[in-house]
Amino acid sequence: MDTKIFLDANVLIDVVMNREPFVESSSKVLQMGVDGDCELWASDITMVTVSFYAKKNRTIEQLYEVMNNLRSLIHIASTGTAAIDWALKQGFHDFEDAVQYYAALHCGADYIISRNERDYPYSEIPVLSPLDYLNINNVE
Repeated sequence: MDTKIFLDANVLIDVVMNREPFVESSSKVLQMGVDGDCELWASDITMVTVSFYAKKNRTIEQLYEVMNNLRSLIHIASTGTAAIDWALKQGFHDFEDAVQYYAALHCGADYIISRNERDYPYSEIPVLSPLDYLNINNVE
Protein backbone atom coordinates (compact mmCIF):
# COMPACT_ATOMS: atom_id res chain seq x y z
CA MET A 1 0.00 0.00 0.00
CA ASP A 2 1.25 3.47 -0.88
CA THR A 3 1.97 6.01 1.78
CA LYS A 4 -0.79 8.60 1.69
CA ILE A 5 0.37 12.15 2.19
CA PHE A 6 -2.04 15.00 2.69
CA LEU A 7 -0.75 18.26 1.22
CA ASP A 8 -1.50 21.50 2.99
CA ALA A 9 -2.27 24.45 0.72
CA ASN A 10 1.06 26.16 1.37
CA VAL A 11 2.95 23.28 -0.25
CA LEU A 12 0.98 23.50 -3.49
CA ILE A 13 1.04 27.30 -3.48
CA ASP A 14 4.85 27.15 -3.21
CA VAL A 15 4.92 25.14 -6.42
CA VAL A 16 2.37 27.06 -8.49
CA MET A 17 3.73 30.44 -7.40
CA ASN A 18 7.39 29.34 -7.59
CA ARG A 19 7.98 30.65 -4.07
CA GLU A 20 11.62 30.62 -3.07
CA PRO A 21 13.19 29.03 -1.15
CA PHE A 22 10.33 26.53 -0.72
CA VAL A 23 9.53 25.55 -4.30
CA GLU A 24 12.36 23.03 -4.58
CA SER A 25 11.40 20.82 -1.64
CA SER A 26 7.66 21.12 -2.33
CA SER A 27 8.21 20.18 -5.99
CA LYS A 28 10.24 17.15 -4.96
CA VAL A 29 7.39 15.94 -2.78
CA LEU A 30 5.04 16.22 -5.77
CA GLN A 31 7.58 14.37 -7.90
CA MET A 32 7.55 11.52 -5.38
CA GLY A 33 3.84 11.19 -6.12
CA VAL A 34 4.46 11.24 -9.86
CA ASP A 35 7.11 8.54 -9.40
CA GLY A 36 4.69 6.38 -7.42
CA ASP A 37 6.60 6.66 -4.15
CA CYS A 38 3.53 8.01 -2.36
CA GLU A 39 -0.10 8.85 -2.95
CA LEU A 40 -0.85 12.58 -2.99
CA TRP A 41 -4.01 13.93 -1.37
CA ALA A 42 -5.40 17.42 -0.82
CA SER A 43 -8.76 18.75 0.20
CA ASP A 44 -11.22 20.37 -2.14
CA ILE A 45 -10.71 23.57 -0.11
CA THR A 46 -6.98 23.43 -0.82
CA MET A 47 -7.60 23.23 -4.55
CA VAL A 48 -9.84 26.31 -4.38
CA THR A 49 -7.24 28.18 -2.33
CA VAL A 50 -4.46 27.26 -4.75
CA SER A 51 -6.55 28.49 -7.69
CA PHE A 52 -7.00 31.86 -5.94
CA TYR A 53 -3.22 32.35 -5.85
CA ALA A 54 -2.52 30.77 -9.24
CA LYS A 55 -4.85 33.13 -11.10
CA LYS A 56 -2.92 36.18 -9.93
CA ASN A 57 -0.26 35.88 -12.60
CA ARG A 58 -1.92 33.72 -15.25
CA THR A 59 -4.56 33.93 -17.93
CA ILE A 60 -7.72 31.89 -17.36
CA GLU A 61 -6.42 29.28 -19.82
CA GLN A 62 -3.12 29.03 -17.96
CA LEU A 63 -4.95 28.76 -14.64
CA TYR A 64 -7.04 25.84 -15.84
CA GLU A 65 -3.96 24.15 -17.27
CA VAL A 66 -2.21 24.42 -13.89
CA MET A 67 -5.26 23.18 -12.01
CA ASN A 68 -5.81 20.29 -14.42
CA ASN A 69 -2.16 19.29 -14.04
CA LEU A 70 -2.46 19.33 -10.26
CA ARG A 71 -5.72 17.41 -10.38
CA SER A 72 -4.10 14.69 -12.48
CA LEU A 73 -1.59 14.13 -9.65
CA ILE A 74 -3.72 14.58 -6.56
CA HIS A 75 -6.59 12.65 -5.03
CA ILE A 76 -9.24 14.94 -3.59
CA ALA A 77 -10.46 14.58 -0.02
CA SER A 78 -13.90 16.12 0.19
CA THR A 79 -14.85 18.23 3.15
CA GLY A 80 -18.53 19.13 3.14
CA THR A 81 -21.06 19.22 5.94
CA ALA A 82 -19.47 16.53 8.10
CA ALA A 83 -16.12 18.31 8.14
CA ILE A 84 -17.69 21.65 8.99
CA ASP A 85 -19.78 20.16 11.81
CA TRP A 86 -16.77 18.25 13.19
CA ALA A 87 -14.56 21.35 13.10
CA LEU A 88 -17.24 23.39 14.87
CA LYS A 89 -17.35 20.84 17.70
CA GLN A 90 -13.56 20.77 18.11
CA GLY A 91 -13.12 24.46 18.84
CA PHE A 92 -9.52 24.45 17.60
CA HIS A 93 -7.69 27.77 17.31
CA ASP A 94 -7.92 27.80 13.50
CA PHE A 95 -11.19 26.65 11.97
CA GLU A 96 -9.77 26.15 8.46
CA ASP A 97 -6.96 23.95 9.80
CA ALA A 98 -9.55 21.88 11.67
CA VAL A 99 -11.46 21.30 8.43
CA GLN A 100 -8.22 20.35 6.68
CA TYR A 101 -7.34 17.97 9.50
CA TYR A 102 -10.75 16.30 9.19
CA ALA A 103 -10.10 15.76 5.47
CA ALA A 104 -6.67 14.27 6.23
CA LEU A 105 -8.16 11.91 8.82
CA HIS A 106 -10.91 10.74 6.51
CA CYS A 107 -8.69 10.05 3.52
CA GLY A 108 -6.47 7.90 5.74
CA ALA A 109 -3.39 10.10 5.47
CA ASP A 110 -0.16 8.73 6.91
CA TYR A 111 1.41 12.21 6.98
CA ILE A 112 0.34 15.81 6.67
CA ILE A 113 2.89 17.81 4.72
CA SER A 114 2.86 21.49 5.66
CA ARG A 115 5.34 24.30 6.10
CA ASN A 116 3.25 25.38 9.08
CA GLU A 117 3.58 22.32 11.27
CA ARG A 118 2.50 24.37 14.30
CA ASP A 119 -0.97 24.71 12.74
CA TYR A 120 -1.70 21.12 13.76
CA PRO A 121 -0.65 20.80 17.42
CA TYR A 122 -3.52 18.36 18.08
CA SER A 123 -2.75 16.09 15.14
CA GLU A 124 -2.51 12.37 15.66
CA ILE A 125 -1.14 12.19 12.11
CA PRO A 126 2.56 13.10 11.90
CA VAL A 127 2.96 16.61 10.45
CA LEU A 128 6.19 17.22 8.55
CA SER A 129 7.61 19.98 6.42
CA PRO A 130 8.33 19.05 2.81
CA LEU A 131 12.05 19.04 3.62
CA ASP A 132 11.59 16.74 6.63
CA TYR A 133 9.46 14.37 4.55
CA LEU A 134 12.16 14.24 1.88
CA ASN A 135 14.80 13.61 4.54
CA ILE A 136 12.98 10.66 6.14
CA ASN A 137 12.64 9.18 2.64
CA ASN A 138 16.30 9.82 1.78
CA VAL A 139 15.46 12.10 -1.14
CA GLU A 140 18.04 14.75 -1.92
